[in-house]
Formats: sequence, structure tokens, C-alpha cells
Amino acid sequence: MLTTAFVSDARSFIRRTSRPLLASPSQVAQTLHWYDSAEVGYLLSLGEWTIDPPPVPTWREFFISQGIAHQTEKDAEAIWEDHLIWPRDYDKPMCERYWGDRWELMDGPCAKAYRLLRSIDVGPEIGSARRPRLEFHEGAHPGDNSLWVNAMDQLSLSLLQARLIDLKMPIKIVEGT
Repeated sequence: MLTTAFVSDARSFIRRTSRPLLASPSQVAQTLHWYDSAEVGYLLSLGEWTIDPPPVPTWREFFISQGIAHQTEKDAEAIWEDHLIWPRDYDKPMCERYWGDRWELMDGPCAKAYRLLRSIDVGPEIGSARRPRLEFHEGAHPGDNSLWVNAMDQLSLSLLQARLIDLKMPIKIVEGT
């Protein structure tokens, strides 16, 4: 549990170094990157941030990467219901719009950070000085499907890292490059 003493230590560290106090977890399986977003805090991404999705895969490559069964007639019917794609089109590239939307909603590093942080208890009730102040965003304008989360200040980054360690989550927070 995060203590008032930790909050005081983190604030003091930030004043002295102009950096968040980020303890290292005993094991690291994932890295949460932070990027200075000027007046809006610090953008968080699970993995290095990039705005561009990887090249558009074929439907078959996508099904394989997602563990989606696509070999049998029953599989083909399920895929038709979910994606409106028949087996004759599995080796064609996915629709670029669908791929871009999926990136913004599911597979991109900002969307992954959003989903991860939305799914965990980040600490005491809102308003507590021991809770990281996170701001969750869903689209910047109509038609924008992107998801992202900002930590509002360096103290929030420090508190978030401490809370991840407290939850025994093997995630390390680092400054993005």
C-alpha cells in the first residue's frame, strides 16, 4: 500500500531531480513508456510509441497472429459473421481502414496502455494524494477511434510505478525516446 511517506519522498525527489521517482520491479515482462506531452501531462504507451501501424497483413496472417481458427467450414462461417470475409479472400490484404482502426483501438501501444490501466485498481479513491492522476481519452474528434491515457504529472508516474510494484505486476515505467 502506498504511504504518505512515499508520496513525500517522491515529491522531494521530483523537486531535486526534475524526474519522477521510478523504483524498479523485481521482474520486468513489459515496459510502459512515458512521453512528455507539454501541458497535458505524460502520454503512456505499452511498448515504444508510434503513430503508424505496421504494414497491412493479409487476412490469413491476421487470423494466425490472433489465433483465429480458419481451417474448417465452421471456422469460415464464424469468420464471415465476424469479419464478412470468405476463404477465397483470406490471402488478400486486410482493408487499410479496418487495420488502422484496429491499431487505434486494440493493437497500438497507446491503446494497450489504456486497456491495461483501465483494467487495474490504480490505488486509493479519487482525490487521495496517494493515487496516480490518470486521464483516459477516447478519440480527439468525431471519427477518431484512438484510445490513450496521460499521467497528469511526474508524481502520478511515480505513484503508478509504485502501485504496479505493489500489485506485483512485472511492468517497468521508463522515459520514451
